[in-house]
Amino acid sequence: MRKRIYNLEFPSWCPSMTIYGYRFIRVDDYGDRIARLQYLVTSQSEFAISANTGEHAITAYVELPKHEDNAVLEWANGGNTALSDVLLLLSIFTGRDVFAVEDSNSSVGVILADPRQYQWGGVLICSIPYKEQPPADPETWEFGYDIGREEGLNQIYALMRGEEWQRKYERGYFLFLAKQAFHRQSLESSFSQCWTIWEHLFAVHNRNWLSIKQIRQLDSSEKIAFILTEYALRNEIDDASRKRITSLAEIRNRLVHFGQFPERGSVHDDAVLFIRLTEFVIAKILGLSPSNVFNTMEKLEEFLNNIKSP
Repeated sequence: MRKRIYNLEFPSWCPSMTIYGYRFIRVDDYGDRIARLQYLVTSQSEFAISANTGEHAITAYVELPKHEDNAVLEWANGGNTALSDVLLLLSIFTGRDVFAVEDSNSSVGVILADPRQYQWGGVLICSIPYKEQPPADPETWEFGYDIGREEGLNQIYALMRGEEWQRKYERGYFLFLAKQAFHRQSLESSFSQCWTIWEHLFAVHNRNWLSIKQIRQLDSSEKIAFILTEYALRNEIDDASRKRITSLAEIRNRLVHFGQFPERGSVHDDAVLFIRLTEFVIAKILGLSPSNVFNTMEKLEEFLNNIKSP
């Protein structure tokens, strides 16, 4: 049995990839199909891609294994198979809504899905190392291709299916929040959603010894400081750094209570930094070494030490 897959973009020259027994295969006219997706810039790699507003496109089929395991993520509708988990990971790590539709299904799911490229998630995408696979038959497949994504996603999903990981992260609900946060939307919306992820992770790590009331009443800056040290983004938080973290909480409070960011010069950069730090934390939870492609760690130090960038 197979299903149609929308919006999956393979690494250049990669004909197929298998994740947890699900084999994703390019459609025959893959080059034409991916050109229909949204792109913000014009580029040239395996195919010439022009910047365009974009639409959904069937870019692959997935062949299902004979036996499908249940999903490990806590899907709201229940009864999902591991394919749902894999498609969520593919969405986060390719920066688009990737979803499956059976040949007999209606188009309702297609109409409701978002065809746009994600605004965020670049740290995660760049955190899976590139690994070249030489062509199996140079006469028919001229170029080698990156199998790092396939291997990386298999390693991530194997980690997620472990009992310890599921217990520690309460079946990975934060990944649903991350997918929502990374969508193309206002900076205020993404910042708020990322803040929710930090609050959620703090509760996950501390609900065994703190009551719900204590978690709710604890100062937000203390929660942020906890996550920074828990995931080794900072070894310790001194008094000066704690004051700077308080300024992040002020952004959140102003936004929640008044609907707007506070009026100060660095608020945009501070909000972007917080989103990138969220990506860093998620990468670590998924067993990756976070990419510093956006100079996130240097910007964190500048922020905590109140250093003005040139």
